[in-house]
Amino acid sequence: MRRRSEQKKRHSPNNDDYAIGYGRPPLRTRFQSGRSGNPKGRPKGSKNFSTLIAEELARPVVLTENGKRKRMSKQRALAKQLTNKALRDDLKAAALVIDHARRSEESPEGPATIYVGRPEDERVIDNIIRRIRMAEEPLSETSLRQDENEAEQ
Repeated sequence: MRRRSEQKKRHSPNNDDYAIGYGRPPLRTRFQSGRSGNPKGRPKGSKNFSTLIAEELARPVVLTENGKRKRMSKQRALAKQLTNKALRDDLKAAALVIDHARRSEESPEGPATIYVGRPEDERVIDNIIRRIRMAEEPLSETSLRQDENEAEQ
């Protein structure tokens, strides 16, 4: 049996009879120390998508609201627009607003409060909440019994 020092010497790349093959690339093509394996990769200081969105939502925009020009962040304008659509019977917008309100109630920051000024808006929101709850309710016992009776027949 050969000694370890002989085995290391035989397989070291400094040896003149170094065999090139599977798992033994030529020395000149190996990764050099201190040089990146992906030199054209992501440049330093570039931002990810979440950061770009957050920066864009923080930028101000000028809107006309009730005949007056107001300056606000894009995030606030988006929230206003989504809430207004939810109040105008847009079910997708209403579901988004209610889902966000539910998630914020569960968060450690505390529950979100939705302020509604007009009574007709309150009726619309109550109607939307009722529809969503009806869609989320599990089947009632009477409908389960009807299904079982139909299956038996």
